[in-house]
Amino acid sequence: MKAFQNRTANRLSLALLMCAAVAGASKAQDTNTTMSPPLEVLKLKWEKQVRLPRNFDPSIIPTGTTFNDPGSRVTTTSAGTAATGAGSGTPAARTAGSNSTSFPATPGRLPVYYVYSLKMRNDAEKEIEAIAWDYLFLDPNNGAELARHQFLSYVKTEPLHSATLQAQMRTPPVRILRATGQTARTRPIERAEIQCVLFTDDTVWRNRFGRKGTCEFLKNSETVLKQKRGNTQR
Repeated sequence: MKAFQNRTANRLSLALLMCAAVAGASKAQDTNTTMSPPLEVLKLKWEKQVRLPRNFDPSIIPTGTTFNDPGSRVTTTSAGTAATGAGSGTPAARTAGSNSTSFPATPGRLPVYYVYSLKMRNDAEKEIEAIAWDYLFLDPNNGAELARHQFLSYVKTEPLHSATLQAQMRTPPVRILRATGQTARTRPIERAEIQCVLFTDDTVWRNRFGRKGTCEFLKNSETVLKQKRGNTQR
């Protein structure tokens, strides 16, 4: 009887160990925390862009019977006063109306955007669905972090293929950069930091030193985007 109880206890312990091993393997497949991300950064850059407002349409021009070249108009001699054409006796610029031939006024102050780009190659054996990445600016003198911009990019990339991730924001790269000496370099060092990589099979690579919850946020945002796409296609 005692021997039977011992065999039963051993079988139960073995079953529990097998369950724990399966659970551990499943968790390992869901999250990969190797040191290096499964991609290579090929190029990193940012640029400043000035754009027209969305409600400005330069294609809207007056619908009069004639069209005059704006370059042929006589410039004004003072603010709010238009000069007359030589010998014509008529104003060179007409009052805006149904027969006006002037272009719509360009806004005096245009919005400024900063576009951040990262070109990468997928070095994994499966397709990438989305990436959470940071654009860092470091002090060239002491390596201190001057600015960090966080982005989520949803661009499917097959293995050994490259893709360019782009994101825009109104915030400039670095607001203030002070030199520590006359010979100190003032141009910051630019670097990309991959926080999380989401694959199409719903597995992820996670930066073990990255921000907590980034992969979960990346997955949840992808779900919301898919729902929005489905609603627009209906």
